[in-house]
Amino acid sequence: MIDLFDVWKVALLLLVVILVGLYLAMTAGRLDRLHVRYDAAITSLELQFALRAEAVAETVAEGAIDPVSAGLLSRALAARRTEGPIQVGAESELSALLREVVEANDGVVGPPDVQQALRSACNRVAFAHAFLEEAVDTALEMRHRPLVKRLGLAGHTAYPRHIRCDVAAPVFAD
Repeated sequence: MIDLFDVWKVALLLLVVILVGLYLAMTAGRLDRLHVRYDAAITSLELQFALRAEAVAETVAEGAIDPVSAGLLSRALAARRTEGPIQVGAESELSALLREVVEANDGVVGPPDVQQALRSACNRVAFAHAFLEEAVDTALEMRHRPLVKRLGLAGHTAYPRHIRCDVAAPVFAD
């Protein structure tokens, strides 16, 4: 005859196994969503860098800044790759150069609509970079949990990486 106490032990053990399995599945799913969020943030940053480059090219084409600054910005634009991974050095150089050019021109780099487009593009780059850094921090925090590491819940997914890049926006005149 089956002892009632043994049935409860088996049922409790089965419940614990099911709950642990659900927790592990939810953790693996969250980690997967964090990696998808990281990929989306990288794509967004790449897009914002491209849109900023277009706004800079439009500003240069407008002819409202001095020829030397226009030449420097054109060279910085040419240095950045249009395809492939983010070129941190080229994007940082473009950010620093933009700040210098805007400061040298007392915050005015063209007609109001062109300047507003450039300001908006620079701010969107800074926001996209901030979102990326937050996504990386969250994913890395999750990946460094002992249970995630020991059980290999991240699978073979590459570690998210920070992109250390100068993305500070210039200060424009209002």
